[in-house]
Amino acid sequence: MKPRYILMLLLAFLVIAVTSCSSQPSLMEMEEWDLVWISDSTGWGVVDVYAAMVEEETGITVNVHNYWLGGLQAAEVLYGLRGEPLDPHDRMFDQLAEEIPGAELIVFYANPAGSWRGDNPADWSCTEYSGNYVNNCEMATFDTYVADLEAIYELIFEMRAGQPTIVRAYDAYNPRVSNWQADGSYDDCRACWDNYNAGIHQAAATYNIPVADVFVAWNGADWSQDPEEMGYTKDGEHPSELGARVMAEAVLATGFEPVIP
Repeated sequence: MKPRYILMLLLAFLVIAVTSCSSQPSLMEMEEWDLVWISDSTGWGVVDVYAAMVEEETGITVNVHNYWLGGLQAAEVLYGLRGEPLDPHDRMFDQLAEEIPGAELIVFYANPAGSWRGDNPADWSCTEYSGNYVNNCEMATFDTYVADLEAIYELIFEMRAGQPTIVRAYDAYNPRVSNWQADGSYDDCRACWDNYNAGIHQAAATYNIPVADVFVAWNGADWSQDPEEMGYTKDGEHPSELGARVMAEAVLATGFEPVIP
């Protein structure tokens, strides 16, 4: 076949492809979005507040698929989405794997408690009412956590199969600042928590995923706010109605630009 005919065929295919793509509505032109929310109990009560804010902001109906689970670990999500759940009786991840392919909007957070595998395990506790301590939580101890988060994002994009997707993460607030001050662990725990959140941001940045500054919203950039004194918790740990609104506003502030990993 002559080169000019080959060129004409390529141009024809290009026109067809562009026409086909342009016929698909953009996310902001859709009437409904499916929202999959994945988190531990830090997200308890937040998803409905966030969904209502999204609807008000966009005019798009949001169908909520809520997958918050107390103590949810990144390792649990990773192995669950791989079809190898750490708890073989837990069917939640089967359902989650069915929901993600149809979700235009995904918000994700999971904690690092199960990601201490390796030859440099973390050894710290900064979430208790007393007795907090830090023996080892250098940035390298979060390497497995970062790798787990990145692998989860990879799976999410594979499941979405190239469809435009709004993926958002959020970083970790801490309701125990006053306890750190009381038991003398403030400086060590503050450094540890900074590494924890740095890991969240590092993994998200690998896939161009915006991270909501929930930590700053709750604790302040200079750690000057005690969330409990601000009224952000209902039990000293989990979001109150006010705390849920503050968290939802932080996620909303990341906008609706689809992620191109």
